[in-house]
Amino acid sequence: MKKIYSLIRTSMTSDMNMYKIKTKRNNKYLVPIILTLLFMFTIWSNVNMIFEKVTPMHLQVVVISLLVLSISFMTIIEGIYKSGQLIFNCKDDQILLSLPLKKRTVLSIRIFKFYIFELKFNTLFLLPMIIAYIRWAENLNWTFFLTSFVMIIFLPIIPIIISTIIGAITTGISSRFRYKNFAQILLTTTLILVILMGTWNINGIINYIAKNATSINDFITKLYYPAGVYVNLISDFNITDLLIFILVNVIISIISIFIISKFYFKINSRIKSVTTAPKTNKKLSYEANNKYMSMIKKELIIFFKTPVFIINAGFGIVLYIILAIIMVIKYEYINNIFKDVLSSDVLSNMSIIILVLLLLTGYMTSITNSVISLEGRNINILKSLPIKIKTILLSKVLAALTINAPVILIGNIILFIKFRINIIEMILILILSILIPLVSHFIGIIINLKYPKLDAENATEVVKQSTSSLLSVMLGMILLVINILIITKIINSMSSILILVLFVIVYIVIDLILYLYLTKISIKDFEKLSI
Repeated sequence: MKKIYSLIRTSMTSDMNMYKIKTKRNNKYLVPIILTLLFMFTIWSNVNMIFEKVTPMHLQVVVISLLVLSISFMTIIEGIYKSGQLIFNCKDDQILLSLPLKKRTVLSIRIFKFYIFELKFNTLFLLPMIIAYIRWAENLNWTFFLTSFVMIIFLPIIPIIISTIIGAITTGISSRFRYKNFAQILLTTTLILVILMGTWNINGIINYIAKNATSINDFITKLYYPAGVYVNLISDFNITDLLIFILVNVIISIISIFIISKFYFKINSRIKSVTTAPKTNKKLSYEANNKYMSMIKKELIIFFKTPVFIINAGFGIVLYIILAIIMVIKYEYINNIFKDVLSSDVLSNMSIIILVLLLLTGYMTSITNSVISLEGRNINILKSLPIKIKTILLSKVLAALTINAPVILIGNIILFIKFRINIIEMILILILSILIPLVSHFIGIIINLKYPKLDAENATEVVKQSTSSLLSVMLGMILLVINILIITKIINSMSSILILVLFVIVYIVIDLILYLYLTKISIKDFEKLSI
């Protein structure tokens, strides 16, 4: 037992470095704690508003069941592509598999580590929900706190098992292909898109729930066992039901580990047989007239060889084309998605709708917030190259632009043809298709230089759980909201052409400021990098 504990502790310690930030005052956890509290406060505020609206109708329990189901749903989606990095093809495979341990023990350690990550993810949502419910609950006693504590601990288990099984299937299928990374990305992205397509009519679902609250609650509690148990225990606590819930989760975990272990190591072996194939000894050329192209090529290779990077950073770009196609086929779906966020004046102006989609894609797709951290232990080699730091940094920005610009252009062409956008607005939108993502790319690399994570154990640690990625996403959300508020305020007083011209001017200025900051101040941050 001591050996197992030691292995778990060692495995977790190496991955928990993602929560540390090196600062002069050694406040390694200060920024993550502040960001976490800010995020949880935002969740609490929104859930509190929902409870305030439904309390007069006595629908608090319905909200609880919906939120539990939603959190589990997000955990499954988030876990599908994280499982590939945390369970399969891990860096410590060679060490663990060489020890006198049962295969199921090694897999159990992997899944336990996965569970810890998802426990943190779930707690970010569950804890604010529980705190908000305390204020609006009609009947509250000590059993609620006991039930909620048990739910926080055990709720991630079933979603983790589901995402692990799906991740194993997609990884297993992709491992049979020569280009396994591409196959895994394609399978995972397709699966997530299929899941999301079922949620695009969310406003209609919410309206239906309001009219059929009781039957919907009954449906959810019968469909999803954890939600049903939680609601029942809140309404009428029964220690037997609580113990059965715990036992069911434990049994499901044991059975799942036993089944997955039967093919887990075969999949892992196939992955390594492909990924460890001899690489051609190709070196990038750094001639004076080709430095940018060489560096951009290097960045593109890193991007397309990192599945979690592609799925996390590139999914928003793919979504732009999908939304464009949906708008062409049936615009009502897009109208339903945005009608509670955007005014009718905005929704009736197609050029402004495209602008909003560009803002959404630009700020929700941050490619550069991990590009410095992904250099890892090669950062010293990169610094030693006979290339100016300015060239290195700008090449990372240009590589990001190379990735998303063609995709956005395709989406634009689809929308231009369908909705017959006039030539002036087309030109302005095309200009903004470069300027808006550039802001996101500049911000991402600037933040990553401030909070690099060069000692990460895997790409997931950098892309999904680093401080720079969290900061970039949160700042992007803030800027997105600000832009939408501005559009909503000026839509009635300005024509669409004037609005687009205004945005072009503003974004030229912003990009110029960020360019100067990156090439003057952030260069010093790059010079300090070392590992």
